[in-house]
Amino acid sequence: MRGLYLITNDDPIQLLLEKLEATLSTKQVAILQYRRKKVAQSDQANEVKQIKQLCEKYQTPFLINDDLDLAEQFSLGVHLGQSDGEISDAVQRLPQGVIIGRTCLNSIELAEKAIAEGASYVAFGAIYATSTKPEAGNIGLATLQQASEKFDLPICAIGGLTVENSQAVIEAGADLCALKIFLPVSQLGHSYLQKLQNLNLYRLSRFMSLSPKQEQLFKQASKHIPGGVNSPVRAFNGVGGTPVFIEKAKGAYLYDVDGKRYVDYVGSWGPMILGHAHPDIIQAVQEAAVDGLSFGAPTVHETTLADLICEIMPSIELVRMTNSGTEATMTAIRLARGYTGRDMIVKFEGCYHGHSDSLLVKAGSGMLTMGEPTSKGVPADFAKHTVTLPYNDIEAVKACFAKYGQEIAGVIVEPVAGNMNLVKPIKGFLETIREQCDQYKSVFIIDEVMTGFRVALGGAQAYYNVKPDLTTLGKIIGAGLPVGAFGGKREIMECIAPLGGVYQAGTLSGNPLAMRAGIKMFETLRQPNFYTDLSAKLDQLLQGLQAAADEAGIPFFTQQAGGLFGLYFTDQTEISSFDHILKCDIEAFRKFFHGMLNRGVNLAPSAFEAGFISAAHSDEDIQFTIDMAKQVFAEMQA
Repeated sequence: MRGLYLITNDDPIQLLLEKLEATLSTKQVAILQYRRKKVAQSDQANEVKQIKQLCEKYQTPFLINDDLDLAEQFSLGVHLGQSDGEISDAVQRLPQGVIIGRTCLNSIELAEKAIAEGASYVAFGAIYATSTKPEAGNIGLATLQQASEKFDLPICAIGGLTVENSQAVIEAGADLCALKIFLPVSQLGHSYLQKLQNLNLYRLSRFMSLSPKQEQLFKQASKHIPGGVNSPVRAFNGVGGTPVFIEKAKGAYLYDVDGKRYVDYVGSWGPMILGHAHPDIIQAVQEAAVDGLSFGAPTVHETTLADLICEIMPSIELVRMTNSGTEATMTAIRLARGYTGRDMIVKFEGCYHGHSDSLLVKAGSGMLTMGEPTSKGVPADFAKHTVTLPYNDIEAVKACFAKYGQEIAGVIVEPVAGNMNLVKPIKGFLETIREQCDQYKSVFIIDEVMTGFRVALGGAQAYYNVKPDLTTLGKIIGAGLPVGAFGGKREIMECIAPLGGVYQAGTLSGNPLAMRAGIKMFETLRQPNFYTDLSAKLDQLLQGLQAAADEAGIPFFTQQAGGLFGLYFTDQTEISSFDHILKCDIEAFRKFFHGMLNRGVNLAPSAFEAGFISAAHSDEDIQFTIDMAKQVFAEMQA
């Protein structure tokens, strides 16, 4: 919870609703409070109902001032003055997770009591003298500074604030600034909205250690979930500490269970290219869910999405949907072996192709983070059929084929490695694999689970102008829902069941929710200049980060491929191999990661992971990220 805390005024309700529509649509409001003292009690419920619908439309937290009964009636949060009820009563009567705030005047002791009883935030004021509550005085900024240093939960400043005078309040430690809407709707133009955005952007991101709530949630998760997580990289083993529990996401932002907002550069590990909870995608999924979640039978939406994929990626003539990227790569390997009648698979050091047994051989991503080159539980007989070569080593590819060419069923590669951080292919690397596979009649598999529709509309294979025999795809084709796919040349794909003898099946493969979400997503991805604009956003971010690091004297290097990027703490001027990655300063990354996380920027919790930008990231989000990086770089240098 950080930013603008807006309070309703006493305008006629229709005028107020117009102002709220204009203001909430900026997505710069952290909380809206209903406070209408001049409105008859009998009319307030109807007003609250209308405003609640507006807040739900723009996903803005909404709470009631002083009236616990009204808050309970609409299952909303509440802000209580010192004489308007007890926090403990509100906690008991209101739904779990709603926001509960307390006015603490100028008293740290009252704040301590409110926090102990379960308040979500504490408010101090009046900061400046007001005409409506002159008795509240003018407490100034000292109490805010003291509260900021003492408490981990959000601090709200109230009383006499304006857009113009709030900067000093934020600098003193306020996370939330309470303002009223006074301007007539005709003046809610660009200049005013820009001031709202600037104030929200400038908010001070103070260090906030994990709250007791977060610690308890992780402890609870660890009771029945191994390591407290359902995928190892989420465990923060690569950076230390306890993972943050996320409650919701919207656009470029994640919100944790304490209400803290993060500018997100993970994007659910890639698929949220349009941003989180894109309204068109949400609507498509909701409409699909109404029709049924799964049928175990063909649907027209599977055909439509398959047609789209084959049209966008001409190397794919036939495509089979799966439930995950791992399932897609696992089956592609089986298909290559079935088609060629050979056993050997070639992969590359530092590349990760999912957790199937044949491919967990010197794998990257979570395997590197855990410090183990291979996974326990993989039989030696499985691993012996997999040859691992250095990534970007053209001569090693030629030598391997010269020695084993007649035994190699296929080669699988990430066209842009994204699981040992980001490593781009050098000129001739992918082309050499293509040439050798042609010469020895092996299957060339490009794993586009991470790069597909992110590096370019046609994937990395279009960007680098190389044509594989098989392609694997991941959850981006379902706009983030669980899904994967593999496809390629017709003569190879016709070996898959039911046409051929290579078996693959999946009860939920091609599930209607993922199919319809993916179809809707591609409507936006195919718009003119989508990828040009996305790449330009990322270039703006990386240039800003590089300049900030250079100014601080921090050895730092960045590179990008479409909407993917890598951050490296190193004085190396080239990152093109696994060995280059291992020479980077992992400890420096850990410090940077935690510094950014504490300031509201979410990066992948591992130095061996690439990052992602989305179409939802604004110039303000990018500048905020750069500003926070400057602070972290300064701390690191100190």
